[in-house]
Parts: sequence; C-alpha cells; structure tokens
Amino acid sequence: MTGSVRRRNPLALAGEVGMALSMVAGRSQVARAIVGEANLTGHDKAADVGCGPGAAMRVAPARGVPVTGIDPSPVALRMARILSRNSPAGQVTYSPGSAEHLPLPDGSVTVVWSISSVHHWADLAAGCAEIHRVLAPGGRVLLAERLLRPGASGHGFSSERAEELCRTLTSVGFTAVGSHTITTGRRKRIIMRGERPAAGSAR
Repeated sequence: MTGSVRRRNPLALAGEVGMALSMVAGRSQVARAIVGEANLTGHDKAADVGCGPGAAMRVAPARGVPVTGIDPSPVALRMARILSRNSPAGQVTYSPGSAEHLPLPDGSVTVVWSISSVHHWADLAAGCAEIHRVLAPGGRVLLAERLLRPGASGHGFSSERAEELCRTLTSVGFTAVGSHTITTGRRKRIIMRGERPAAGSAR
C-alpha cells in the first residue's frame, strides 16, 4: 500500500540484535590484534568491511587513523554508532553496504580489513575486486577468520579455503599475497593479506 511503513520480521530483527550483541562481547581481542597487524601510521585511512558493532572501529582512531565502517545490517550499524559516540570527532563514520558493493570512491583508503565476516560474503571474487578498487596504490588488505579444522565448514575458514581466497586475491590484482595464523584468547585465527601494487610497479 502506498505510504505504508514496511515492518521487519521480528524474528529476523531479534536474530540481528543477538548477533550484534555476541560480536560486541567476542571481537575486542581480535580487533586489537588485526589493527596491530595492519601496522597503521598517521598517514593511513582505513575501512572495516563487515564492521558489525564496530570493535575495531574504536581501536584505529586511538592511533590517529580515520576509519569507515561498512555493514549490511542496520541493527549492527545503529549499535556501532552508539558504542562509538565518544570517538574523536571526524575519525569514525559508518555506511550501509556489502563487500561486493562498497560505498567508497576508487583509491580512497590505504588499509582495508574484515574480521570474521568473509565467510558471509555472497561472492568472494567480487568482494576482493571491490577492495582492490577502493584501495590506493600501495594499500593493503587483511582478511581475518576463525581457523577451522581441515574439511570443516561454518563460521570461519579452513586452511584449504584460505588458500583458495589467497588465489582469488592474486587473480584480482593483489601482490605479496599470503596467510598466517595468530591466537587470540583460546582461538586460532587465519589472516589472509595482500597489497595493491604501488603506482608504476610491475605485477
């Protein structure tokens, strides 16, 4: 009906709220670890793809780095804005979007990370290509997932799937592609990373 307000499914909304709350509790350690792995400097501009309630978004500004959080969930973004209300002015922004359609101009950031969200992407190749697009030459990407047992599936990546993603990063133009594991709390994480070649460099 024209002019009517579309009501969201209450069960779906409750699920989004529950997921966002679980991420608030569970992402602090890994957020600090990934921001540390990014080797941020005062010259960087960052983007967090699948930012959820913004755990890493509250770490980067403490290092003087402005960061844009991107997530398809309105609930997660609303929670992130509330939790980030004390962040330095102008250092934190949030936008709705997905990995496959990032709401950022070409070459506008120098670092992109995604923490425990890559396994939700609908199209890995499209997401990696979009990250390549928004990174400035010389920029870097870090994709972190919980490490799963060989052959396992679910909320995380096995080493085999990590290798597949590294091949995808290479195929869309990243160089210096590789992966390594870290431990945060009781969990092992696998980080897949790459660099967009600097201007004028050969692949």
